[in-house]
Amino acid sequence: MKIFSLPNIITLLNLFFGCLTVLLLVENNLEIQYIFILTFICLILDFFDGLIARNYNLQSDVGTQLDSLADVVSFGLVPGIIIYNLFIQAPSSYVGSILSSVVPFFSFLVTIASAIRLAKFNISKSNSNFFKGLPTPANTILIYSLSIIIYENNKFADLFLNYSSLILLVLVSSFLLVCNLKLLSFKFKKFRWKGNRRRISILFTSVILIYMLGFYSVPLIMTIYIVVSIFTFYGKTAK
Repeated sequence: MKIFSLPNIITLLNLFFGCLTVLLLVENNLEIQYIFILTFICLILDFFDGLIARNYNLQSDVGTQLDSLADVVSFGLVPGIIIYNLFIQAPSSYVGSILSSVVPFFSFLVTIASAIRLAKFNISKSNSNFFKGLPTPANTILIYSLSIIIYENNKFADLFLNYSSLILLVLVSSFLLVCNLKLLSFKFKKFRWKGNRRRISILFTSVILIYMLGFYSVPLIMTIYIVVSIFTFYGKTAK
């Protein structure tokens, strides 16, 4: 059993950059869009460790467990801390009370839900057509996008930077992570229009929206992704 195979080394690098991200978020002395660069590196590493393992037949039980353990930090603990920081900055009528000290810790329900999702993924049979529940990297990108929008201090900040909205975000995020909702997978068997038209359409639409709106596009893209997935697997035309 080779613990330090190439895919596992890439996974450990994912964990390393995830730890750096956690440190920067805890210190809270760097703008969130720059911290996201580290998480983007984690996303790339998370993609390539599995890709290399599958293509070169280097998959192992140790690699599977390491991948999920790294993801708990990079895509589980990180979004929890981001939301915690938002709670700390959110204006509240409860400031100075015991409630204001307790509620921010509610953020780590997202971390717990991420761990549950990853554990369920490890013991489930893989399906190339769909995920069950929102993948932790996608959830992390969503939370990053909302935090960046808030930190830009525009009209959306008042909408999201309050206890009610943040609690709702935690609940929705946690539910999407642990639910059994089928969501389209982007693991293409063959990159052709037939059989992939909805996946390709989502990707094409996403590129346009990101170009036009930047991080503001992410919540919209996520909504489109979920709606199209529901229509695909639960609509009248679904098989």
